[in-house]
Amino acid sequence: MNRDRRHLRILVVEDNIGDYVLVEDYLLEEFENLSLEHAKSFKEAKKVLSTKEGFIDLILLDLSLPDVSREEVLDKVIHCSVDVPIVILTGYTNLTFSRTALAKGASDYLVKDELTPSLLYKSIIYAIERHAFSSRLKESEKIYRDLFELSPEPMFLFDVDTYEILNVNQAAVQQYGYSKEEFLSMSLMDIKPDEEKESAKKIIQETRTALNITLEGEHHHIKKNGEIIIVEIHASDLKYKKRNARMALARNVTEKRREEHRLKLLESVITNSTELVAILEPVASTEEGRSIVYVNEGFTQMTGYTPDEVLGKPLQILNGPKTSKKEIQRLDEAKKNWEFCEVEFINYRKDGSEFWVNTFMIPVADIDGGYSHWVIIGRDISEQKKYEAELKKSLSEKEILLSEIHHRVKNNLAVVSGMMQLQIIEEENEEVVKRLYDSVFRIQTMATIHELLYESSSFSMLYFSEIIKKLVDSIHEALHQKKDISIEYNITPIELNINQAIPSSLIVNEVITNIYKHAFTDRATGKIVIDLKERNDNLIQICIRDNGVGLPEDFDPEVSGHLGTNIIRTLSSQLEADFGLSSKNNGTVFTLDFKKKDIRGMGSALL
Repeated sequence: MNRDRRHLRILVVEDNIGDYVLVEDYLLEEFENLSLEHAKSFKEAKKVLSTKEGFIDLILLDLSLPDVSREEVLDKVIHCSVDVPIVILTGYTNLTFSRTALAKGASDYLVKDELTPSLLYKSIIYAIERHAFSSRLKESEKIYRDLFELSPEPMFLFDVDTYEILNVNQAAVQQYGYSKEEFLSMSLMDIKPDEEKESAKKIIQETRTALNITLEGEHHHIKKNGEIIIVEIHASDLKYKKRNARMALARNVTEKRREEHRLKLLESVITNSTELVAILEPVASTEEGRSIVYVNEGFTQMTGYTPDEVLGKPLQILNGPKTSKKEIQRLDEAKKNWEFCEVEFINYRKDGSEFWVNTFMIPVADIDGGYSHWVIIGRDISEQKKYEAELKKSLSEKEILLSEIHHRVKNNLAVVSGMMQLQIIEEENEEVVKRLYDSVFRIQTMATIHELLYESSSFSMLYFSEIIKKLVDSIHEALHQKKDISIEYNITPIELNINQAIPSSLIVNEVITNIYKHAFTDRATGKIVIDLKERNDNLIQICIRDNGVGLPEDFDPEVSGHLGTNIIRTLSSQLEADFGLSSKNNGTVFTLDFKKKDIRGMGSALL
């Protein structure tokens, strides 16, 4: 049930705690955002009204209070409440007294023995709405017009003698499709179906001068486009320009009625659903557990049990040796706490065959705030489980194959690297040796990545921070030339997609290699600082700086023709990265900034 979401603050003046609890339950059933104040005497009510003036929307007043007589209580509360609507809620059924109370200004007079949540809700809503309208109408005609026009619900002002429409608000214009000028030339009967016109006139005449008019049942209005809508009518009579008039609020409840119809259809769907539906008693009446009180045809089709075979028995008759005890325990815990629960486990049909079932268990609330039943909805997922098992097996095989591929690629790269190192040994040309060493380091960078992929539980993501340390250690081991070069890491653990990890690793390889080759020429010591961090906007920032000799004065990374610089420029473009290379007072600074992305496809696609 959809509860009213408006924010209401209600003072309940009631000395009987049992009656108060009942009223509280009724209110919470109808309202979602409710603040309640409770006063057990007139003295307490007066204190609440004096300290929370302007913060109470409505008063529910019992006439039997310990510190003031029934005849005086209404007058005293009206005096203290200033401008708050009052609904009398009492066990006193004297008709004359009720008329007197309404004449004095009470919005409604409700008898406790006849009270229902719906009746209380309607009375409160009408009292608040009517009070809101009438209080402003009394202030001035301008305030009346503003309130009338700003109401989100269609409102009509019409002559109760001629039924001539005297005024409508903007909501009526928007909902019914007529312009205001058209409305003012019409009668109220022009928006009523022909078959309801006479009964509508009769109701209007029978309810003349009434203070609280709420028309029960279905009432229909016709919009300009011919559409017929169902409306609830709340109205009050007043004098308007010396005419006997009625102001009526017409709430469109067509969708509400459709929803009620939809719920009836839903009931039919449940009855005829192919999914298992069972209803259990709220608490166990036997040691075996909660008994089944209803099953649908889908239950019989799925389990093989007829209703006669399971009614009065616990749902555990479907459990067996392979039913998950852990999932059953989850269901039991949910039942203790009256909570929704979803589980999956194996159940057994009448013939003993197994089937996987996805089960929803839902507690059904009653009007008293408790729970009346449990609804169980089960879906046979045996085929889904079979498919999942096959998929897991296939995925496991592919993971093993992919791991083996990375392992073999790493080994093949190691062979290529070894062959190139043999070529270096035999090569006499120093320039060629340098170029071969550069290529060896690049190959080793690729091999390092495939090694990490082989060792990783993921074949698409790598911890870039680990790659950097392995690369730098490898280059340091090969090129330090017995120089005392210290390395400082300021690295945040960062995981990158393989398609970003490969090019960024190659860029780091080029930068570190160049530092070792050129930054510390004719120096015995040096220092390299490597910073790696990720900002909140997924921007990866790499900074590599040294305290070496720095760049040549005429060096421009944008026009440099060196292979290493070209590689950095190309790979940065593929990463959509910004890179910088500059010399400070002491050494060189390289920066690389790029957005972290989840790029699909093979890692080599970027190379």
